[in-house]
Amino acid sequence: MVAAPGVYAVIKDLLGRRAMARKAEADLMQMAQDAASGVIHTLREEAERLAQRLEQVEAELGDLRREHSRMISDKDARIAALEGEKRQLEARVAAYRRILAAHGLADEPAPAVA
Repeated sequence: MVAAPGVYAVIKDLLGRRAMARKAEADLMQMAQDAASGVIHTLREEAERLAQRLEQVEAELGDLRREHSRMISDKDARIAALEGEKRQLEARVAAYRRILAAHGLADEPAPAVA
């Protein structure tokens, strides 16, 4: 049979092409795995970098909130002190005006200070 060597050659060629296709597929799979591995590594590094930045931002926010709270406390204390002083001055002014009114001097203008 003369056809047998031709059929054998065709079958051998097909099997060779299948083997090459499997090899190419395996090579592509390896390339895809390598690329995915690189992307995963990059994502992990970026996630770690962002997590560190997040910690820095949280720490800075905490510091600013504490400082802001101290500033508010300081301002509140200053406001309270000034309000107390204002009440004392108002009371003294009213007392002095009552004394002046009791002596009939309430309508006299105060002397100009040079």
